[in-house]
Order: sequence, then C-alpha cells, then structure tokens
Amino acid sequence: MVNVKIIGTEVYHPATKISNEELAQTAGESAAKLIGIWEYFGRKDRYYATNDEESTLMMGIEAAKAVLKAHGLSGSDLDMIVFSSGTHDFSAPTDAALVHQALEGKDTCIVYDSNANCVGMVVAADQAARAMTTNNKMKYALIVGSEQIARFYKEGDLASKGLCGDAACAVLLERIEEGDQGLIDSAYYTNSQKAEDMLFPYGGMTQMFSEQLTLEEKKIYLHPEYNVNVAFPTAVSNIELLLREHGLEKSDITHYMLSQLNLSVIKDIAGKLGEELDKFPYVGDIYGYTGTSSPFLTLHHAIQAGTLVRGDLFFMWSVGAGITSCATLWRL
Repeated sequence: MVNVKIIGTEVYHPATKISNEELAQTAGESAAKLIGIWEYFGRKDRYYATNDEESTLMMGIEAAKAVLKAHGLSGSDLDMIVFSSGTHDFSAPTDAALVHQALEGKDTCIVYDSNANCVGMVVAADQAARAMTTNNKMKYALIVGSEQIARFYKEGDLASKGLCGDAACAVLLERIEEGDQGLIDSAYYTNSQKAEDMLFPYGGMTQMFSEQLTLEEKKIYLHPEYNVNVAFPTAVSNIELLLREHGLEKSDITHYMLSQLNLSVIKDIAGKLGEELDKFPYVGDIYGYTGTSSPFLTLHHAIQAGTLVRGDLFFMWSVGAGITSCATLWRL
C-alpha cells in the first residue's frame, strides 16, 4: 500500500543560550516570581537569536540544508517544500520559495507556506503526506517549521517571552509504494468561539503601517483570560479515537510527541491516558517553547537518542491559536 514515511529530521537553533536566572536579571523584585512561572511550565534554558540576520527564514534554511546533507539529497530531489510558521519573514514571496532558492530546487517543485500557528507543522506534515499518496510524481517532500515568538511579544511581557525560544526543525518525507511505515491517520479539533483572544499583528495587516497604533500595540495581543486549555482534553479523546479506529492498544504506542508548551499539561495528559511519563519526551527545558516546531524537536531527540526506532508507533499532537488542535498517528 502506498504511504509516506518520515526519513529524517534535523534541528537548528541560535548559539546564544539563556537560563531562567539570566533572563530574570532585568526583572528586579519580580525575578523570583517569573522564575517560578517558567519552572511551572517546565522551562530551564532557551536559545535566542541576537540579531536580525538570524531570522525565522534563516533558521529554517539552515535546518533544511542539514537534513538534506544528512541523507545525501539535494534541493533538486525535492518535489514539495512547505514552510510552517506563525512568524513568517515574508508574505510575498513565500518563505518556502526562498528556501527553494537557497537549496537550488528544481522548477517542478511545489512550494507554499503554511500557518496553523503552533499546531502548524503537525498539520503541514499530515496534509503533505496525504497529497503525496495521491500523486505518484512526488517522491520527496521537505517540511520546515521555524518560529521566533519571543521577538514579537510586548517589551513588558517578560513572562511570555521567557516561555519561548527560537528554533527550527526540518523533516524529510518519502513516498513509498508498499510497507506499513508512515502516516496512519489524523484527528482534528477546532473551537473558534474566542479566536480573537490572541491576535498578531494586533489590528491585522491592514493596520500594519497605521499611525493610530504604536509599534508596541501591534505586537502580540493576549486577552487577559486567554488560554488554550479547552483543547487539552481533546488530545486524550483524539488519541483514543485513533486507537479505536485502527484496532490498536495504548501498549502498542512507544511515544507521544506533544506540544512542549506546558510540562504540567503533558503530565496531566499522560495521567488521563494511564500511560507512563517516560513515553512523553520533553525538550522544553532545553529549547523553551518553539511553537510550530516543538513536537518535531521532540521527535528529533527521540530518534537521535535511539528510543524511537524504525517500526515504532507514535503520536504527535499540538494546539494552535484559534483554537485548533491535531493528533497524528505514525509508524516510523
């Protein structure tokens, strides 16, 4: 049976690593409180770009080059390039087109950007894999996820900035004509009743150059009661749904690669599923929260550590502003 499998991952992050204590130095009397918040979410360190040249796009290009090199491929081998981000560098041209240029891709390659915010890379891999199964002209696809969320929080919102880090991940997908490796299925949940509770840019693109709003006002807006907690129970329900639909047991699953936003939520999901926490890798203490790439950074580390091997079944799940979430079931 035709399927699309993951054949490789690579990660890029800036060189500058900043600990909770270092980041809190500018907070004065609030330092201890901020460190407590960050530790509750599972933060310890994160990487930050320290100049404008090390952008969302640049990080994505570096991760893309690394994954191609690791697997002996070139840009001309790619049939599709998808760039997932909530902090794209460009609306025109697409960041994917600029990745294509940097990789010297072929002129028959499909290129487009994807933005489902923090769940974006999970969605992009799902949608790309489904497209590849219906098109026998496609052999390889590159999914790039890159984000720099902290850069766009308001200057006074150190609590939110400290939750985030800068990083990119690139994933290679390959169409195979037979075998049981690859994407098995996906399940989505969307609740848009309070979609406007997180806005970026505030006022929308039509007010990007308006002088009615200050630069600070145009940065990420969060409603005082904003949270994505409504989606967390669906991680459990969607995972259990996919298990039932495919005749699988939880004991068949070796890993759950979840959004790295909140370690406490990961622990809660593990408890509700009745699974041991060691099935839920966590790298948010290394990278901070990297948005779209966060579940794939976790996947990369599990593969590199040898805890996830060929033939293993695993889930990926994340949630993005809107609110929308997606669970995907794969066999490596």
